[in-house]
Amino acid sequence: MASGLRTLHNIDKAIAKARANMNAATKLPKRASQALAEVSRKQAQSYADIAKHRLSLIEDGDGPQSLGYVDRQAIKLLKAHEKEEARIEAKVEASLKKITDIEARRREQETKVKHAVQAYEKAAETTRKALIASPEYISMLSAAETAEATTERARAKYELAEANVKEKGEPYRNDPYFRYLQKRKYGTRDAKGWFLTKWLDGWIARRGKYRDAALNYKRLTDIPKRLAAHVKDLEEKQKQARIALELMEKKALVDAGVTKLKDASLKAQAVLDKIDADLEKAENLHQDLRALQASINAGDSAPFREAIDLLVNTLKRKDLPSLRRIAAQTTTLDDDQAVTRILELSVDAEKLREDQESAKDLVHKYQKTLRELEDVRRRFKSRRYDAPSSQFPNGDLLGALLSQVLSGALRGNDFWRQIERAQRTVRRHSGDFGGIDWEEAMRLPRNSGGWGGGR
Repeated sequence: MASGLRTLHNIDKAIAKARANMNAATKLPKRASQALAEVSRKQAQSYADIAKHRLSLIEDGDGPQSLGYVDRQAIKLLKAHEKEEARIEAKVEASLKKITDIEARRREQETKVKHAVQAYEKAAETTRKALIASPEYISMLSAAETAEATTERARAKYELAEANVKEKGEPYRNDPYFRYLQKRKYGTRDAKGWFLTKWLDGWIARRGKYRDAALNYKRLTDIPKRLAAHVKDLEEKQKQARIALELMEKKALVDAGVTKLKDASLKAQAVLDKIDADLEKAENLHQDLRALQASINAGDSAPFREAIDLLVNTLKRKDLPSLRRIAAQTTTLDDDQAVTRILELSVDAEKLREDQESAKDLVHKYQKTLRELEDVRRRFKSRRYDAPSSQFPNGDLLGALLSQVLSGALRGNDFWRQIERAQRTVRRHSGDFGGIDWEEAMRLPRNSGGWGGGR
């Protein structure tokens, strides 16, 4: 049996691990991008080596077409890209620190809420026990319970009468002559038609013994109508009895000084809700920054793109087959080795591009897992499954499922459905004592239908 708060803390730990996975994954595209840029620079240098050794096509000068100049420009651009990476890294770290600080505040407030709820529950239960000793309260409680039971019995009779109309009235409704005469309102002041048609209706009614059938059908359909009015009257009496009981309970709570404890509980919960709202905003910002960081680390920044374009466009102007033929005419192997390096680096570049795409996919996977876990946690808090009265009998099973979510084997929505099935509400005291305003201070879990777990 795991408490709701313990289950929430397990989800917190899983989210922390998911963030660590995400942090590690975002560095992979950066490494691939850096390696890819380095390969492009080495390719440019190899072209320059060939030119120096044999062709003197391009010298390592300051002209905009020289490979030396291009390399220096690329280095400047890559340094600008590194500054952009450092800038977004600082923002990510700052947003993560903010989340950590908010989560720490949440833990502190959880304890305050727990103590406030327990103090209120204890005082309310003491008041309830004292009130039970009052003959007047017992009388009102008995009246409310009797009204509720009477209403339930009347409602059951009404439902039975409705079923009888549906079942026993079917032969009447299936008789075409009966339906025809009912539609004509035969036998009533509102009967339709003129003398001849009314005479014909009378002939049909006499042959089919319509008058007796109509009387029986009316008696049958009148029963649920009368019972419906009776049920409505009883429901109003039940409502008034419940209101009177709640007023007496509220008065007892106020007289016992429980109002301050109720207000303290509600105030503590309001602070907790505000912290959760702040946390959601911080998490959304962090997710956006992480996505931007992954994009920049993968080379999606203006300086990086400009550096790669500069190197690639310069290399495209070089005729590799021609350089290879000319290099073969020399007696030294230096330029031949440079040509070989260019070919090898081209293969390396293609592999690095594949690694870069794989790294991006991994980042997206971890980002999706983190987003799903954060969404589960928000739902968990919204439904107040971290309340003192919330329990999870199959805590070990949820822990195993949480590990599957982290590994990507289980979707967040599927995990949430398992949480909903596993949650149980332990009503330690009378949950409806004093009415909904006072019940709210007990911070009962919310189910899909409203307040309280009710399971």
